[in-house]
Amino acid sequence: MAEANRKPAASRGDARFIGDVPGSFVLLDRTGGDWETRSLPFRARSVSTGRTVVTAEVQVERGERVALRFDGVGIRYGTVERPLKNGFVANLVADETNGSDVDARIGWLKQKSLGRAENRRRHPRVLPRDAQSFLVLGLDSFVKCRVRDMSRSGAAIEAEIQPPIGQLLAVGAVPARVARHFEGGFGVAFVELQQLDQLEALLTLKTAREKRLAAERLGFAA
Repeated sequence: MAEANRKPAASRGDARFIGDVPGSFVLLDRTGGDWETRSLPFRARSVSTGRTVVTAEVQVERGERVALRFDGVGIRYGTVERPLKNGFVANLVADETNGSDVDARIGWLKQKSLGRAENRRRHPRVLPRDAQSFLVLGLDSFVKCRVRDMSRSGAAIEAEIQPPIGQLLAVGAVPARVARHFEGGFGVAFVELQQLDQLEALLTLKTAREKRLAAERLGFAA
């Protein structure tokens, strides 16, 4: 994944919050069984722009790539710096497109801990348990993809193709338009706001019938 190949965020001058931050993470280098899509809980003891210390039950190894979703901060990618007895320390890669937003969210955590901030998250992003899906591009046009993260209003997608901005498609059975491009994928905005508790099931198509139904929802079927 492209994120793990980028440089860690600079440690000097990082926004930093010391306190309890719940979340979940995925071990990106593990394969077989359900490791590729298994979301594991953690509690961060501290989080900054470039580093985090978390408590978790699963043992990790130095150098493993991780995707971490922090409540109130969002999803960050990084590499395990060193394992701890009950968790690990991870270096987080720089978010070149949303770096200032990450700093602001960490600052928001500080203010919230002091009772000075309101919850301004409209549509928080989450990591799907089953990340594998299909892009529906036409009646008989389907492309495998991976859902990096999702919210009620959109999702980040990794695929072998990168459709033009504005193109109508479906991620699973959810109609959407391509909203932005990033290295290794693209972001989509759903045509309609989705219910988060139902979203993952709609994004994952397992049978030919489900794929055809998704195409019909987009008006591709005769």
